[in-house]
Amino acid sequence: MKKIVVSLFALIVLTAVVFSAPLGLGVKVGEPTGLYIRSYSSNTSFAGITAAWSFTDESFLIDSDFNALSHNLFGDIGFSYGGGLHVGVTSSELSVGVRMPLALNFEIPSTPLLTFLELAPGFNVIPETKFNLSGGLGFGYVF
Repeated sequence: MKKIVVSLFALIVLTAVVFSAPLGLGVKVGEPTGLYIRSYSSNTSFAGITAAWSFTDESFLIDSDFNALSHNLFGDIGFSYGGGLHVGVTSSELSVGVRMPLALNFEIPSTPLLTFLELAPGFNVIPETKFNLSGGLGFGYVF
C-alpha cells in the first residue's frame, strides 16, 4: 500500500508541473491501458505521462517521457521519439526501468482531438534487468 501511495504522490507532482503548458488529456489502450497526459513544452516537444494498469504484469504503472515531435512527416501524420522512466507497482514488488517511445501522431484538423500509435521498447533495471515492450493506441483532447 505504501508503494501505491508514493506512486500516486509522484503522479500528482508530475501532473502539477505539466499543467502550466498546453495540455492534452486522454486514454491509452494497449499494454498498459489507462489515463494519459501530454504537456507541450514547445511546438516540437512534449512530456507524456501515463498512469495505467498492466494486464500482463498485473501491476499499476506510471510512465513518464520527454519526446521530440516532427510534424507532417507523412502528410498530416507526425512522428515523435523520446526517452523516459517506467515505474511499476505490484502487491509484492517495485519495478523501475527506462523506455524509448516511438509514435505516429495525428491531430485531427480543425478539432482539438489527437490520436497516436505508440511502441516503447525499454528495459527494467530494478528488481532485475529484463527487456520490456509497451505501447498502444491513444486518444486525447488538447486544451
